[in-house]
Amino acid sequence: MNVPVTISVVDIHGNIVLKQRMQGAPLLSIEMSERKAYTSALLRMRTEEITPLVQPGQSLYTLTSVAGGRYVALGGGVPLRADEEVVAGVGVSGGTTEQDISIVEAACRRLVVRN
Repeated sequence: MNVPVTISVVDIHGNIVLKQRMQGAPLLSIEMSERKAYTSALLRMRTEEITPLVQPGQSLYTLTSVAGGRYVALGGGVPLRADEEVVAGVGVSGGTTEQDISIVEAACRRLVVRN
């Protein structure tokens, strides 16, 4: 896609396992990729699925204001599963939300093919 991004992987406790920033990726992408990975690992769901849940009046409305702002409701974070159990979260940031989602989905498809 020719989009410089940062990719973060965290374990199910929110600890960084890997972080890689491509040359030219926005500096904000460093933090946002980690937050996306953290959110998807701890909530065990894709970050774009959280967006409607944090709207005013919805069940997770205050989520993005807790835990020092570590939870994020922007697309680009996905939980990684091994035998249906979440073992980590991956976050991609640096492009548009749609680009981040496409990149993280492509990366996860490659993981499945390699295993």
